[in-house]
Amino acid sequence: MDTNGPLIAYYDARCPICRHEMAHYACHGDHIIRLHDANGDLPGDVDRKAALASLHVRLPDGRLVDGWPAFIAIWERVPGWGLLAWLTRPAPIRIPLDMLYRWLAPMRPRDRCRDGVCKT
Repeated sequence: MDTNGPLIAYYDARCPICRHEMAHYACHGDHIIRLHDANGDLPGDVDRKAALASLHVRLPDGRLVDGWPAFIAIWERVPGWGLLAWLTRPAPIRIPLDMLYRWLAPMRPRDRCRDGVCKT
């Protein structure tokens, strides 16, 4: 994967677990990763339902990756996480982890209220 330039992570900011994890990555600077809430405006090539179902990342070359490969793309750039990217990149490991992630992701918690606006 291309490791030059920042990534854009399209993630569910209504998920407290997702917010916490993405904030950890973002604290390393926007030269590494820029966060984009998938609940807000999205570029035309990013499907909201898909982006809320699993993490999507735009690579510096413009390609989109999602699911476990999106995490790998982030970990390749964030200091201290390269080993995890390297360990989980091989297909015999990556594919089952991606399947597990996609199975668990719909069960994540989501805030009902955000910025003082609640929907019933």
